[in-house]
Amino acid sequence: MPELPEVEHLRRSVDPWLCGAEITAVEVRRADVVCVANLDAQTPASQHAPTPLDLPQLLGRGSSVLATDRHGKQMAMRLSSGSILIVQLGMTGTLRLERTDQQLDHTESKHRHVVWTLRRGSHATAPKTALQDGWRLSFRDPRRFGGITVLNSEEALSKHWGVLGPDALSVGGAALAAALSSTKRPIKAALLDQGVLAGVGNIYADEALFRAGIHPLRAANALQRREASTLARHIRAILAKAVVQGGSTLRDYRDAFGASGSARQSHAVYGRGGQPCLVCEETLGQITVTARTTVFCPRCQP
Repeated sequence: MPELPEVEHLRRSVDPWLCGAEITAVEVRRADVVCVANLDAQTPASQHAPTPLDLPQLLGRGSSVLATDRHGKQMAMRLSSGSILIVQLGMTGTLRLERTDQQLDHTESKHRHVVWTLRRGSHATAPKTALQDGWRLSFRDPRRFGGITVLNSEEALSKHWGVLGPDALSVGGAALAAALSSTKRPIKAALLDQGVLAGVGNIYADEALFRAGIHPLRAANALQRREASTLARHIRAILAKAVVQGGSTLRDYRDAFGASGSARQSHAVYGRGGQPCLVCEETLGQITVTARTTVFCPRCQP
């Protein structure tokens, strides 16, 4: 499942092409991947429930893209209409940029659930010489665990992201210590809880705990402030490096241009259970925490 580095790398790669672009058309091939939330509470649900004919406009047809943003594993596109589109990749989702004249084979065109046709606007930041005739942005998700949520205001976005913990790419030691202080769960389980810390999944939780020398079964609220600060520092560093490397491609993940990430080559423990530790050569242990395979070094993480 794409984690924060994959989503942030994706956001950075599409941002120059989206910001300032005009959305001239929206094709919705699967309406069930779109959720329209936070409509006018004064209007009865029976009157404001969107129909498939409403979706292209709700998804931005006739609007321009003002900015992109991200919190945790969720990406946002702010539109000139005032609406905000939240993109969640789930397990196999991705956003793909394509030229409008680009011919796609069956494999590439399959599972393209929402397609935006864009034109370079007067305030676009994309190079003038690139894709001058327009381009498409496609949301693909073969297993459909991801989706797009339409919000109608900044207030709605604040509420939507308000249930998430601090963003892992910028979390400080004090904020992480506060988030962990109220749970006795194993630290690995707490890190996977998006309400505690937004953006970390199985891969980078294992990597950060290894770098910080913390056993994955250690009670989260037992960490000292110094340990929480150390863990926060390693989380930030590992995620930042993975963003630059394009994220970790284990199977399905690709960026907006179809390229895979190379962060997997830097994994010290994830996926290496039973192999020697790269630091002390002790055999790496493998256990299950909240139904997720967890790899650690018994010597480096006592």
